[in-house]
Amino acid sequence: MTLFKRALFLVVFVSAAGLLGTEICYAQNSVSLEAEIQTLEKTASAQGVSAQDRHGVLVKLASLRQLSGDIEGAAKNWLEAAMAVPGKVDDDALLSCAYCLAAMGEWDRAATALDPLLAKSARARFLDTGIKAIKTGDTSTLGAIADISEYNQMKSEILFMLWKLSDKSTAENWRRRLIAEFPDSTEGRLAAGTPASSIAIKPSPFWLLLGMLDAQAASQSSTRSSTRPSPAPSAPSVSPSTSPAPKLQTGIFGNQANANVQIEKLKSAGFSPVLEQRGDMWAVIVPAGTDANRTGAELRAAGYESFLVK
Repeated sequence: MTLFKRALFLVVFVSAAGLLGTEICYAQNSVSLEAEIQTLEKTASAQGVSAQDRHGVLVKLASLRQLSGDIEGAAKNWLEAAMAVPGKVDDDALLSCAYCLAAMGEWDRAATALDPLLAKSARARFLDTGIKAIKTGDTSTLGAIADISEYNQMKSEILFMLWKLSDKSTAENWRRRLIAEFPDSTEGRLAAGTPASSIAIKPSPFWLLLGMLDAQAASQSSTRSSTRPSPAPSAPSVSPSTSPAPKLQTGIFGNQANANVQIEKLKSAGFSPVLEQRGDMWAVIVPAGTDANRTGAELRAAGYESFLVK
């Protein structure tokens, strides 16, 4: 595994082993996420389930896996959902599958999933262009679509990618443009320096690539600094991105009040939990500090299973 993919894995994914046995509360009835996923798996494979019902179950299963951090499992379920109804392809599910595969660095598989969508989906073409920019480092085509009207709905995402992927001489221009044109967007707030921990980032397909873009920017910054003289102390270089601090998720709830109950219990146990909104869900997060393994062990000793999230 290359250094880039190793960094990508650490930033984007939660290992399946880390998820097993965790009590991640899901929805208002506090059913564990693991139990909910197992129930949906059984329903999806049960005899007599109609193709349409199986499709709905697989969409929900893929969404839960994506929310939990199991991107590989989500990709599999999105693909199954896309093909669940004979004679009909769910384009949205197939596109979500492609985003998951791209976030995993599975370029060829992502391209295969995108191929039947390119003629009819601007978002699919955007993802295809973004993948090529990440792979090659050439952002010219990505820059060319930034001002094409059919990509207006994803323009802030395009500018964000251009900021993250461009070399230092042009990245700052893209960052300033992103802030000027989309100051209230998630992308614009991140570009302005707002800490990611204070922004409610919805688990949309594009944001699956957040970790990859940060890893790519860090890789490019490292490469540039190794081939250029170090700046004088009076003029230090400033990287356009910073790595997010590691954190552990102890629960995810559909009811904010239930999440607040766990927050108070964790505080009583000596931890410093925070609440993060994930779409319609509420995640309870504990900063991992300098040693995520030790913090995880301390949580386990206090009766809380957890897993690392970006």
